Amino acid sequence: MSDKKIIVVALILAALLAGGGWYYSQHRPPTAAILPTETAGPKAGTSEPGIAIGDPSAPVVIEEYTNFLCGACGYFATTAFEKIKDDYIKTGKVRMVFFVYPPQELSKAGLCSQEQNKFMEYHDYVFTHQEQISSENDLKDFASNAGLDLQKFSACLDAPDKYKDKIQKWYDEGAARGVDATPTFFINGQKFIGAQPFEDFQKIIEEKLNQAK
Repeated sequence: MSDKKIIVVALILAALLAGGGWYYSQHRPPTAAILPTETAGPKAGTSEPGIAIGDPSAPVVIEEYTNFLCGACGYFATTAFEKIKDDYIKTGKVRMVFFVYPPQELSKAGLCSQEQNKFMEYHDYVFTHQEQISSENDLKDFASNAGLDLQKFSACLDAPDKYKDKIQKWYDEGAARGVDATPTFFINGQKFIGAQPFEDFQKIIEEKLNQAK
């Protein structure tokens, strides 16, 4: 698929996925944005592992379904997530698990960056420059700018079927969980939709921490 077609498809899909998240982030109906708990404990509700950061034994696990072209995802990444990272992830209270939604090129870029243990560097750079993405080559340029080994990243991204099955499982399991907008979160299994303010995340995290005592 050509670079132009890849990005056009990506933009369309990202717009559809982000639409729901944007709506909730703007209107934030309290009974719709925070939904009933899916699972009782902090285990991820998927069989296919995501990209994780933080203490593996943290009592709270936040799973995020994100997309590198989603404006609401970018807003979360540069606002509430920074506070969550400082207050909860770095202190061992929260483990964060990311599922980067298709198109495959975007999901694969996240996984290829994780091969070098630099997913967060890539994640942060992409979300502060996402408006500059116009072709698949930009994904490679971002890797170089974020401090990754470009040759290794490019080889990974260009491998035709690499991570294909894993990415499809991410998408299928997300769909089975009712994920139809990005960003969508599961906080110890409790569904939470949209780029909500840090205070809304904090309230749920503190509730889950108290339950874990």
